[in-house]
Amino acid sequence: MKSKWTRRLLFVTATFVVLWLAVPGAPGRAVAAKAHKFAIILPGPIEDADYNFRGYQVSQDIKKRFKIATSYSERISPADAERVAREYIASGFTIVGFHGGQFIRIVKKLAPKFPEVNFIMESSGKGKVPKNVWNIHRHFYEGFYPFGVLAGLATKTNKVGVIAGIQLPDFKSSINTISDALKATNPKAELVFAFTGNQNDPVKARQTAEAMIANGVDFIINMVNLGVYGVVEAAKKAKRKVLVTTFYTDKTDKAPNHFAGTLIVDFRPPFAKAVGGILKGNRTGYVPMRPGNGFELKSLGNVSAKAIAKTKEAYEKVRAGSIKLRLEMKKVRLAK
Repeated sequence: MKSKWTRRLLFVTATFVVLWLAVPGAPGRAVAAKAHKFAIILPGPIEDADYNFRGYQVSQDIKKRFKIATSYSERISPADAERVAREYIASGFTIVGFHGGQFIRIVKKLAPKFPEVNFIMESSGKGKVPKNVWNIHRHFYEGFYPFGVLAGLATKTNKVGVIAGIQLPDFKSSINTISDALKATNPKAELVFAFTGNQNDPVKARQTAEAMIANGVDFIINMVNLGVYGVVEAAKKAKRKVLVTTFYTDKTDKAPNHFAGTLIVDFRPPFAKAVGGILKGNRTGYVPMRPGNGFELKSLGNVSAKAIAKTKEAYEKVRAGSIKLRLEMKKVRLAK
């Protein structure tokens, strides 16, 4: 039978251990970090080799980098995302990431209801977020700016096109900075743009590209996902040489004679920064996703050496912050 003094000693010892584990930076904190589980919710199939595949890569990178359990759910619509997130939380997941700006409202709804859970969202701005949310702010307008330089130096007809799917603020602001870069590089060049209404419809994208090409466009900057394959088909069938760009993943091998460059969009670096911050005890934070941190240029080709050099130079200036870019997200206003 334990004596009265023994019971008191055990109580004091247990209390000390609890308090020690609560101290930031204490050795026992490493055990708590290992208990974290990360899940990411994706809007489409990871087989797309594009946007959703990039989200899948995040789950694999987090698992390898931080040695914690990870999971992902694909083909999840905004209407179903809350249910999926709640299921993850009920299963003990402590960090839930959402791949896409369409989930912001859901994050802001769930965060106050589950204060013990960490949420990561992607957005188009800084904004105010709940105390347990990390915001990854995608600066697409910075990433696309160098393509305006590339197009201005590569076009032979002085007609450049931009094809996007949905009228997202990110795309509107990117068209504006492309317009600024094009005007500064080649004042004679004209920029036209179109929204097909669908990011992944290659038929609509092909028809839009064909119409642009018929009107003299010989350089098309893509802001569609799987729709890019329709644009490529239109370029291949054109009577004159038509160059195209793509983004998210490099697709140069699909049409090596027509692709002029890729804007690589890699979500692993910003998500790693957010998860790393959470594991250190930072419940909220802001990560700008921009050239140098998630955005990179790759596979510049089918253009002159001068065009490649000037495009890389523009990218480096944007990355370094030595160029102040216009940020206008509500409406497309082409440079005059």
